[in-house]
Amino acid sequence: MILKLTKPSTAPEKQTRSTMDTIELNPKMVAAWKSPPFQREMKTNTKVMALSDEIRANGGVVPGVVTIGILDNETFVVDGQHRLGAWLQTGLSIGYADIRTHWFSSMADMAAEFVKLNSALVKLRPDDILRGMEPSSKALQEIRRKCAYVGYDVVRRGHHAPVLSMSVFLRVWVGSRGDVPNSEVSTRAVELMDDADTKSAIEFLGVCSEVWARVVEYAKMWGALNLSLCSWLYRRCVLGQHAHANTRIDRIARDDFRRCLMSLSADTSYLDYLVGRNLGDRDRSPAYHRIKTIFARRFSADGNAKVKLPSPAWAANSGIKRQ
Repeated sequence: MILKLTKPSTAPEKQTRSTMDTIELNPKMVAAWKSPPFQREMKTNTKVMALSDEIRANGGVVPGVVTIGILDNETFVVDGQHRLGAWLQTGLSIGYADIRTHWFSSMADMAAEFVKLNSALVKLRPDDILRGMEPSSKALQEIRRKCAYVGYDVVRRGHHAPVLSMSVFLRVWVGSRGDVPNSEVSTRAVELMDDADTKSAIEFLGVCSEVWARVVEYAKMWGALNLSLCSWLYRRCVLGQHAHANTRIDRIARDDFRRCLMSLSADTSYLDYLVGRNLGDRDRSPAYHRIKTIFARRFSADGNAKVKLPSPAWAANSGIKRQ
């Protein structure tokens, strides 16, 4: 099948030198479209493979709008080469795509359109992407429904604004699964959240909210460094997750953990320490030892037995004197 091109006929089409049609694709047609010299190298990575599976599952529909350019009676793929490549990988004999056909007077003109199409006026932030994922993500829906203080915009900019960015929380919560607390990519993190993990995440957030709430002085407690280390401890000491068989770690009741978090926010030296700190090798270990010290002090003040908290290898050299 040869693509039948309809040249601009209406006033708007003539002004933009382009037309829009939903067409039926076939492999021979798509393979005949050329790659212009300015086009990026075609890479078949995991995202392209995942998109190929998605297109195959939805009956061969290519997402978004594909832009092709016509120059000297030749057809070029200006925008959408990876999506078309993903469709070709499906092995389907028929597909469907919304095609924008643009007539160009020169290759330079076509290159300028390529730059325009790939230059966003406002770059999408991780929270912007997660907001778009929420309608199809049960995990995001549940967190937003039960934790109104977690959001996507204007974090900590008013009495009713969210106190915690969704992208920050997902990165540190999923990153706390590993032996070393880290920051996971937020869009990947949400894909790793099953029902049980989402429930645990909401319970952890509930404990934090009871203690820190929207108190301005506690803003740093909602930061990535403190939240990551606290969620890492919560998984191991409250939930009993990721504990090695040869390492004895005392379990902590959720209410005792809440009181320890109260002591963290009441410790002015710890709050001062968090200023300017981030979740990197330099700050992670000293911050963790401060948390352990404050937790132990709280258990002692409450008349409890000495608690044994995790002593991971990454926190072996903190650079501070233990108390």
